[in-house]
Amino acid sequence: MKKSDLYQQLKKIVIITILLCVQGLFCAYGEPVDITKIGLPEGAVARLGIGGIQNIAISPNGKQLAIASQIGVWLYDTQTGDAVDFLDGHETSVRSVAFSPDGITLASGGGLGKDKSIRLWDIRIGEHKILSSDNRRDVHALAFSPDGLLLVSGEGSGSGDVIIWNVTTGERKHKLLGNNSQVLEVAFSPDSKTVAVASLDSTLRLWDVETGQLKHECMGHKDWVGSVAFSPDGSVIASGGRDGTIRLWDVETGEHKSTFQGNSKLISTVKFSHDGDFLMCGYAYNKDIQFWDVVTGEVKKVIRAPDKGITELLFSPDKKTLIGWHWVGNLHFWDIDSGTLKFSIKNYTRNARSVAYSTDGKTLASTAGTGIILWDIETRTQKTTLKKKQGGTETIAAISFSADNRTIAGADWDGLINLWDYSTGEHIQELEGHTDGIRSIAFSSDGKMLASAGNDHTIRVWNAETGEPMHVLEEVKGRAFSVAFSPDNQTLASGGFNGVVRFWDVTTGEQKMMIPKTGNGYSIAYSPNGVLLATTGIMSVKLWHAKTGEEILELDYNTKMMEELQLGARDPLKMREIMRDFHLNMMHGPEHLAFSPDGSLLAVVREKGPINLWEIETQTLKKSYTGHKWSVESVAFSPDGKTFASGSVDGSILIWEVP
Repeated sequence: MKKSDLYQQLKKIVIITILLCVQGLFCAYGEPVDITKIGLPEGAVARLGIGGIQNIAISPNGKQLAIASQIGVWLYDTQTGDAVDFLDGHETSVRSVAFSPDGITLASGGGLGKDKSIRLWDIRIGEHKILSSDNRRDVHALAFSPDGLLLVSGEGSGSGDVIIWNVTTGERKHKLLGNNSQVLEVAFSPDSKTVAVASLDSTLRLWDVETGQLKHECMGHKDWVGSVAFSPDGSVIASGGRDGTIRLWDVETGEHKSTFQGNSKLISTVKFSHDGDFLMCGYAYNKDIQFWDVVTGEVKKVIRAPDKGITELLFSPDKKTLIGWHWVGNLHFWDIDSGTLKFSIKNYTRNARSVAYSTDGKTLASTAGTGIILWDIETRTQKTTLKKKQGGTETIAAISFSADNRTIAGADWDGLINLWDYSTGEHIQELEGHTDGIRSIAFSSDGKMLASAGNDHTIRVWNAETGEPMHVLEEVKGRAFSVAFSPDNQTLASGGFNGVVRFWDVTTGEQKMMIPKTGNGYSIAYSPNGVLLATTGIMSVKLWHAKTGEEILELDYNTKMMEELQLGARDPLKMREIMRDFHLNMMHGPEHLAFSPDGSLLAVVREKGPINLWEIETQTLKKSYTGHKWSVESVAFSPDGKTFASGSVDGSILIWEVP
């Protein structure tokens, strides 16, 4: 081989190697992670939303933002707003997060469920260790000491325990005595010698880190203290309260220095600027983010938040960006100098109590607090959010699409039904009549009628086009939980708190038939051919002949479990898995169900147990799905029957593959 040929071959090898390396780096650091695919449970093909946000923290180098959510911890790139990782270790929701000063370790605190552990994550590799697993209450707040040796945790929901941990050994250094109310925020002084705690009892407390002794109780707020912040030199501490005031205190003496009167109640967050000249505050129910001159007490600058208010504010270490979020909104990044909004992270979701597919299968609607989010199924991104005409604070509990895809209905806990135009998102009208919260709504298959079931013991039938009431049907002995139209639109079935299912003539409003004590009345569903009606029971699901009311069969998960136990008796791992599901099902009965479009399958949701998929003809349990961190409140099949969606109080929607 000639030298020139050998040179050319070596040159090609080098070039290809470099290109492969560059491509590898680009894939690792340049392309955003598909957030819908991260950390999926077995059987799931996508996750919509990142769950309800509980807390945020920025890394010391400013490159990453950690988000504590109800389903785990998300890591985001602060420059692009893209998700880069998902830390899934807590069995239930994550309440708090904090970065160590070197940025290598992330602490997370659990809560809103049985897992109240504190975990320490090495974010370089995504692995963690448990610092503490025996906390009495939710770990509501966390903070590392500036030297990185200690971690302080504050518990909520009643106990008010404040504990200082040795991060290296995992031992408790001190349990700080004196606070007996829910902790809302904790902070270390810049010299690591003092810990400050804001709590629900309207008092700011300061402890000596070395001795664990209470140094000062700073009293003056007329309501709870929601946030605290030390000045950069550590000489002053600021506290923001629900009384709408910001108070400055001398750290050494505990004496009150000055008070700034805010322009709204419930100051949720206070932060000093890096030079200590300004103090920023955000309000829970006011859009203003105010910059106060610490010396004069004057407001020098105001940034307006897009949402109803601000829950927490953070500064980037380079002093150029302000980050804020609100518990019913999204994450926002502002340029501090100009006050302009740079970008927002809008994957936030909350309380997906109800989900529904459009009849063309292109859109999935989910409740999100007081609004409805429309998701594009193909791109798995948020298209828009539908808001109620009157605004209000009541949660939307039920959603339904009209068969022609022209209208979306949403019913809330205030007894109101809002209608939107599906194509434009424009609010059409509001239906009033119920005097208490609505639990279920359903359109007739021809789109002409809308039925609703409420806590006011009534089932109402509306003209879907005019909004006029057609019938008011009374559930005599209890709240009405569920409604479903027969496919031929001649009958409306309703389920009540007393477990009775009633069949109503849609034309006359007269009761045609009744099935007594079918179960818990939480959910009912007609099979697509109208022959069967499925009802949830105390421990099982029953299917009835929809014309005669005769019981056809019972799907008893626990009977199937015993059969599986016998079949898997020689496999210890299989037995443990079966017993785990068995206990979950014994503790929680079925509450929600849905037929597949061809009527062959029935999905059954148990509140805190698995989602069970039954094959009706053979009465076979095809598959059980688990993965939500909190109770599952709804289930809906896609029109093509290939997938189904489940919505949870944890704020996430999981899309599952039908086997």
